[in-house]
Amino acid sequence: MPPLSEHGDRLAWSAGQITRWFPSAARDLPWRRQRTPWRALVSEFMLQQTQVSRVAERFEPFLKDFPTPAAMVDAGEDAVLAKWSGMGYYRRARMLHAAAVAIVENHHQIVPVDASTLETLPGIGRYTAGAIASIACGQSTPIVDGNVDRVFSRLTGDDSVPGTKGREARRWAEAELYVSAAKQPEVANEGLMELGALVCQPKSAQCLICPLAEQCQALHMGRVHEIPPPKPRAQKKLMQMEVGISWSGQKMLLIQRPDKGLFAKTMFPPDVDGLCPPKDRRLIGEVRHQTTHRDVRVLVYACPPKRKIPGGVWKRPDDEGLALTSLASKIIALSQQDQAEGSTDSTSS
Repeated sequence: MPPLSEHGDRLAWSAGQITRWFPSAARDLPWRRQRTPWRALVSEFMLQQTQVSRVAERFEPFLKDFPTPAAMVDAGEDAVLAKWSGMGYYRRARMLHAAAVAIVENHHQIVPVDASTLETLPGIGRYTAGAIASIACGQSTPIVDGNVDRVFSRLTGDDSVPGTKGREARRWAEAELYVSAAKQPEVANEGLMELGALVCQPKSAQCLICPLAEQCQALHMGRVHEIPPPKPRAQKKLMQMEVGISWSGQKMLLIQRPDKGLFAKTMFPPDVDGLCPPKDRRLIGEVRHQTTHRDVRVLVYACPPKRKIPGGVWKRPDDEGLALTSLASKIIALSQQDQAEGSTDSTSS
């Protein structure tokens, strides 16, 4: 890999190219229509592990309920979790609420505008802090996410495997050179991420329309589809669960998951052993769910109504105030299908 200094001019040139390219290529996304540090912070939390199209649907309704950090604190963590339903990775929602608390208590309800202070907030790392500081506040702050890594890897011809020693530090140094050369750091940084998302894609790079094609080393070497090489995948941990479903009319018995761990603080069907003995349960089926690090398999049983279990509450599954993970929704859908089929069988007989 050539010394970083050899790429300085190329990176500076790229900042100018992307700054000119981005305004006409940018997608119309809700968090771009009105720029504030709070809106940028919320959007970054949402976008961490959720598709852009899904976040675009949920962003404005979410901001309507929580227009300021103080409004989010007043509403409480449970309300944030409920409004987060369907976006997955609920730890993000809990950390977003914790960040709002820190902003209210430590920063006079005002979102910090510099990256170093933003990094002190819960749930905000170097990338998120840089994105908010640069894109919403115009700071000359570097950012590196998966899209940026891919663009710079190809631009500089870096074929090192993600995770190898020195690679991350090199990428941040390149991002620093890049943004330092930008006359409009907010445009250059957001445009850089947009280029990776729309043009310099992992498997279908559109080099013919790329504003950086002239200087792209991977393109000149004919290795665009080889760079960057895939990161070795860690084997997912198998997690098995057995839950019981108990209905009373239109309401289902649910409990809140523990404060820590997988699906923390969300509403979920209870463990079957605490709901009914083996002789009273009937297997409905199995639900499978993938997280970043786990392969979750859930055996779902039907149980007769039981009025009380510790922490249990009777709720309609369509209650908008419930924080339901996508896995919980899959389990509920399986039970509802089972009920519908049972009702049909009874009618037929």
